[in-house]
Amino acid sequence: MSIPSLLKSIKRLERLSPIHWLSLAFIFHVLVTVVVFLVGHFRLLPGNIDENGFASFAVDSTAYRQVIIEMVDVVSNQGFSAWLNAPGPLHCRLYAPAFLFLGGVFGYNVLTAEPVNVIYYLAILVLIYWLGVVIFNSKAGLIASIVVAVWPSFVVHSTQLLRDSVSTALLLSLFLILAWLLQRKFSWRNSLLLGMAGLSLVTVLWLARGNLWNLVDATLAIATILLIVRMVRERQLLGPNLIVLIVIVTAAVLVPARIESTTLAGTRPPTALIAIPSGQTTSSRSLWAKIITQIQSRRGGFKTYTAQESNIDEDVIFRTESDVIKYLPRAVVVGFFAPFPRMWFEVGSNGRAAHLVSGLETSIMYLLYLPAGYCVWINRRNFSVWLIFLAAFIAMTALGLVVVNAGALYRVRYVFWMLVIVLAAEGIRKIVWRPHNYAEESLENSN
Repeated sequence: MSIPSLLKSIKRLERLSPIHWLSLAFIFHVLVTVVVFLVGHFRLLPGNIDENGFASFAVDSTAYRQVIIEMVDVVSNQGFSAWLNAPGPLHCRLYAPAFLFLGGVFGYNVLTAEPVNVIYYLAILVLIYWLGVVIFNSKAGLIASIVVAVWPSFVVHSTQLLRDSVSTALLLSLFLILAWLLQRKFSWRNSLLLGMAGLSLVTVLWLARGNLWNLVDATLAIATILLIVRMVRERQLLGPNLIVLIVIVTAAVLVPARIESTTLAGTRPPTALIAIPSGQTTSSRSLWAKIITQIQSRRGGFKTYTAQESNIDEDVIFRTESDVIKYLPRAVVVGFFAPFPRMWFEVGSNGRAAHLVSGLETSIMYLLYLPAGYCVWINRRNFSVWLIFLAAFIAMTALGLVVVNAGALYRVRYVFWMLVIVLAAEGIRKIVWRPHNYAEESLENSN
């Protein structure tokens, strides 16, 4: 296909209305869910997907399914008020109504969860698109959202009973708000609405995925520095923008000490490194001591994982801040490039197919890092570009430091890969479109 015809095809795609795009994405996700269910129902991959469509590589789904069934019993016997107070993860509580109304028809399987999962899936695509639009343009947003929409392992994971989907949507919403703050000037009225949205978002995010809170704090710190730099450069006080950020940061340090993040029964709730306690009790331990304790605790938690063959540097122990600093280069490599090529063809606990898919996707990301880096360079004066680049870089480095298991790292890293994909989409657009602007202009003239 020639460049002019390719550009013409892309222009036709851009003319599709949002309703058409969302309809296509909706149908695609429902079809994938049906396929996953049928594969499990007819036991085509008995070691990987059970009869309810829950995959072994999404091991949490089985435990969450039982919690949801218990919540359904609570609602049936004690009413919705009891459901609101039922113990268990927040995302399980959100699945419970679908299981209550559809469980009797479809059973407690992925089909019953689909009304909730497809909403998360569509929300993620919309947020990716708008993140691209706010920071760059509609082409970058469209390219990024299409790439995410068809990313194989993400789509399959999004059919499961995991908290990843809701937490990904919430994190992307936070990034979108912060990008707005760095890109635009808000009125006091709009800042009030955005501040309330940010406060609610931070609260729900803490309830849904408190173990990512240190990354949230780091992102807010980056956004604060960038907003200050913007105000210095523009020589004006962006009061409304600053107030919104202050509200969000305040919520981030107050909420964790006052509301317990939801987890499975018997699991220790996460704690935030930086939080203002509600009472007089304060910890005398230094921040470094808390960081090292959290790293060791979370690395140790992966010893219970069944897929031990996917562990990376599991014997590494951090006793001092010097140990952490020395490991940082290796953490960058693990966070960005794991699973490594030698792992792509190994037979794991879920068979060879899962490793091959992860290898294919990781190799694609290796390629996408190049246009993403190019995008950062040519847009180095764009504060929002630095926000998502630094947030993704710090987050993936931190995950390489903390997450021992490559499979677990793969799942948690999705949202930060999505940020890289947004950058790469704009980089690709610049590389592909810039040399052929003449073709695009001649195409417009011919129409």
